[in-house]
Amino acid sequence: MKIVLAQLNSVNNIEDNFSAIEKTILDFKKIQPMDRPRLIVFPENSLFFRIDENEKIQALGSEHKIFKSLEKLSAELNIYFHLTTAMHDQNKIWNASVLILPNKKTEIIYKKIHLFDIALDGQKPIRESDVFSHGEKSAVFEIDRIKFGSSICYDLRFSELYSQYAKSEVDVILVPAAFLVKTGMAHWEILLRARAIESQAFVLAPAQAGKHHSTTSEQFRETFGHSLAVNPWGEVIAVKPDGVGLLSIDIDSDKCRQVRGQIPMRNHRRLF
Repeated sequence: MKIVLAQLNSVNNIEDNFSAIEKTILDFKKIQPMDRPRLIVFPENSLFFRIDENEKIQALGSEHKIFKSLEKLSAELNIYFHLTTAMHDQNKIWNASVLILPNKKTEIIYKKIHLFDIALDGQKPIRESDVFSHGEKSAVFEIDRIKFGSSICYDLRFSELYSQYAKSEVDVILVPAAFLVKTGMAHWEILLRARAIESQAFVLAPAQAGKHHSTTSEQFRETFGHSLAVNPWGEVIAVKPDGVGLLSIDIDSDKCRQVRGQIPMRNHRRLF
């Protein structure tokens, strides 16, 4: 399966972000259908990235017109789209991943479990839980018999989530993210590689990148970029350090079985 990871520079304007995403998708019209990806994965905060901590989160419902447009594009190009953004559901706001399938309605497939409440030295505290509700469960979905495990950004630090995906023997783990520069430099690659090694699965992490300038003020935020693809042996097979752009990866689930055959961790697991 060919999967494309999109590295974005999203801002606090939904229409601007959708225009960037739409342009990325429409470029695949120029490619022969047999050469198109089966899935395009966009990073965290794809459709709305809050720049000013005091501004209101713009959460979308699954019936929003933007998702209707993406549903039409999905059907036209026969490509799945995976986006992570602020969503409202059950009278709450979630940092959630949605899957857009050809000829089907958009659905929320995962709600971020571990919310980003931190206080780095020399920086203002960030408290995601002041706005978002905590998700409560892991999520596995399938495309063309390839099993995917879901996670979002800060989830990456909590191995117990990924141990569930290892036990489920998923082929691919998705980690859409908007990592800070300071933590990204120290922890991003090593955590992604660790998750791939312990899960014996591909780990695909599309990221936000660069300075994100507010459309309503002089404020900006900065993210680390470095969208990354790691194979089940823990090797980095593709990386985009900075700037907006795409990574294309070919996923072969036989690679997972090969690694699991050499080191049969499932048979050796003692703690459940």
